[in-house]
Amino acid sequence: MIGKKLLITGSEGMLGSFLLDYFHTYNSVGFGKELDITDSVKITTILNNEKPDIIIHTAANTDLEFTESNPDIAYKVNTLGTQNLVNYCLDKDILLVYISSTGVYGDHKSEPYNELDDTFPTTIHHKSKFAAENIIRNHLNKFLILRTGWIYGGDISCAKNFVKKIIDESKMNKLILSDNSQIGCPTNIYDFAKQIEHLILEKQFGIFNCVCKAINISRCDYVSFILKFSENNSIVKVAPENYFKRVAPVSKNESAVNYKLELLNMNIMRNWKLALEDYMNEVKF
Repeated sequence: MIGKKLLITGSEGMLGSFLLDYFHTYNSVGFGKELDITDSVKITTILNNEKPDIIIHTAANTDLEFTESNPDIAYKVNTLGTQNLVNYCLDKDILLVYISSTGVYGDHKSEPYNELDDTFPTTIHHKSKFAAENIIRNHLNKFLILRTGWIYGGDISCAKNFVKKIIDESKMNKLILSDNSQIGCPTNIYDFAKQIEHLILEKQFGIFNCVCKAINISRCDYVSFILKFSENNSIVKVAPENYFKRVAPVSKNESAVNYKLELLNMNIMRNWKLALEDYMNEVKF
């Protein structure tokens, strides 16, 4: 990426802020709330000033419960906000890297999803993200759509740092109830950033799953491993059915495999336990 200008949207969020720091040795710039992606005029003004060669688009409304009850906001931000970026990129030589979710696959398999599987998103959030994917695919030739999920890591002060949240909860409660009905892939934010860099440098385009390697790992398994590794005395038990009441009909299976990355011999994402151990050793909770 020597000589290339990289711009990151959503740089105040957990992922965006980490990516801005990760790519600091490159010619990179980040924009948070001051870049309102729903405002096409503001987008055009800022991007004309910055003249990016690569845009990593992390800005989104990620609150599943809120968006389920407020679909207009979900589609305005996640779908039409992305449309505004696509419109800007249309006649320019810009690589758009869009951060999507394994949740777009829906709930029609019991095995991990790969990129060739059909998509039937079940929540408004994931429907709005998938609609944005389609806009990108239908209008751009130069893009990366990266489906990830259950991301953790980065700054422990971030409200969405799941690992820190669980450890803080365990300090107040000796009994932790956790969901055993949903499976996914706990994904280290550093692994994800490194994979993004690898794909960009190798000049790859298209749709890729980007998750740490995990098979049939439930939220309960995830929480149990966090507390076991932190040598915490709290006990983790499976929560009763419907204990965690949710408005959004979240898929029970958000697990995936990096099938295309494996076929291309480009999968550099680690086993979830190894990646999580490294993060917890690094942060020293």
